[in-house]
Amino acid sequence: MSTLSRVRQLLGVISNADRELSSPEVIESGDFSINLSNRTVLLAGERLDLTSAEFDALVFVISHPQRFVSAHTMLATSWPMNRPHHTEFLRVLLELRKKLDAAGAGKHYLRTEPWIIYRFDPTASSRH
Repeated sequence: MSTLSRVRQLLGVISNADRELSSPEVIESGDFSINLSNRTVLLAGERLDLTSAEFDALVFVISHPQRFVSAHTMLATSWPMNRPHHTEFLRVLLELRKKLDAAGAGKHYLRTEPWIIYRFDPTASSRH
């Protein structure tokens, strides 16, 4: 094997290792399975239909489980600058919360906390 062939082979191995170490293609958390490459969400094994904005917001909150996240923080980190208006962002969060509640069989994954706004619980228990 020539030196050039060995270098190409090593570069291929390094490239594959980099792909494996980069962010995961699928995020598993509690009842959720999120495929980042095809932008699909499974909640307890059932597909959940989300808009692009809802998907982005869910990926953000699922990346911060059990942490208190303010709307300002979510807006600054997960809402692209090319999307208009903060009120639209809040509407997206409300719709996402409704969809999660409806699909979660009585569980409330995205909780509103006083003065904080949202906390995501991937293994939410049913509210009585």
